[in-house]
Parts: sequence; C-alpha cells; structure tokens
Amino acid sequence: MGVREIFKDNLKYWRNKANLTQEQLSEKIGYGGGYISEIESRNIFPKPETIDAIAKALNIIPAQLFEEQGCPRNTIRFDKKEFVKEVSSEIYDRINESILKYLDEKL
Repeated sequence: MGVREIFKDNLKYWRNKANLTQEQLSEKIGYGGGYISEIESRNIFPKPETIDAIAKALNIIPAQLFEEQGCPRNTIRFDKKEFVKEVSSEIYDRINESILKYLDEKL
C-alpha cells in the first residue's frame, strides 16, 4: 500500500473516531466543505501545513496519519468469531477475579 492510500485510510479512521463529518473537518481546518471528501475519495494530497492543520483538528500528531498500522483497516475485515472469543475470555477472567476478590473481602 502506498503512502497516499495509508494517509487516506488513516484520515478516514481518525476523522470518524473524532466524530467529524468530512464537511466539519474541512471547515475546522479552514477549507470549503468538500475538501476532505476530495482527499478521501480522489488522489488529492494536502500540503504539509494542511496535514499539520488536519492532525491538530483531529487531536493527533501528523505522523499518525502516515503510520502503516495506524488505521485499523484490518478491523474492518477482522475475524469476528475470534474477536468474540477473545473478548469473552477476557470478560470471563475479569468476572472471576472480581468474584474471588469479593469473596476474599467478605469471607
């Protein structure tokens, strides 16, 4: 995957995590409402100072927009059954610890 694709994926991820629409982020960095849409959907690449403004608006450091593993692209295609198994196991362990702690305190 190239730098532009990594950047676009990370931008979408961090924008969504910040609960911002494309238009809201565009306005927040001082551009017209469609600017972020153009970056995310086409091959438009922002200038360094715009990347800084985007990162600041998203409350991240600019490097996070370029980290190859920065966007959990693979979370879109993760193994749901494996994920449920891992979460269930962790919840089970936490519940057991809580019960044991409670019993130790009460008995």
